[in-house]
Amino acid sequence: MSSYVIFRGASGAEYSYMPLSRAPLLKGRSGNYIVARPAGRSWTIASAGETADLGTGPWSPSAGETVLIRFNVSRAAREAELADLKPTIGANLEPDLRAAG
Repeated sequence: MSSYVIFRGASGAEYSYMPLSRAPLLKGRSGNYIVARPAGRSWTIASAGETADLGTGPWSPSAGETVLIRFNVSRAAREAELADLKPTIGANLEPDLRAAG
């Protein structure tokens, strides 16, 4: 899996998410999360949310789903990003996959 998955919101803005398995220490770090099912180059977002503490693990992936996270300190930024991504939930997406150097 790539180091990052870039999802495009309804506005056209791009949001870079990293797989939870590659995330550094999460306790006390705020951000957004996406629970998605990969299928080749496509992803279907099952759910998304924001939290003040990614270390609490508010997500609940089903078998075959992957948790991706993005750090965002500002609650307003987290909520705006989530609102922009909301129309893509349930859609079969082909995000831009980029490996981090």
